[in-house]
Amino acid sequence: MAYKIVMPQLGLTMEEGAVTGWLKKPGEYVEKGEVLFTVETDKVEMEVEAMASGYLGGISVEIGQKVPVGTQIAELTDKA
Repeated sequence: MAYKIVMPQLGLTMEEGAVTGWLKKPGEYVEKGEVLFTVETDKVEMEVEAMASGYLGGISVEIGQKVPVGTQIAELTDKA
């Protein structure tokens, strides 16, 4: 089963953000609560934790690419 990773809303006024780095590579295992990636908004750069455990699957956005809140940016899967 796949778990969608979406661009989080990190503030009330945040409408879009950009992933500035992934701390795991596709195929690596991620534990729930582990910092998975960093996001830059117009005000701040923050670390984002994984909301589920699994293997990081395909990453859907380029580093630095701005996307709206709620856009799928990657997924976690049961298998590597």
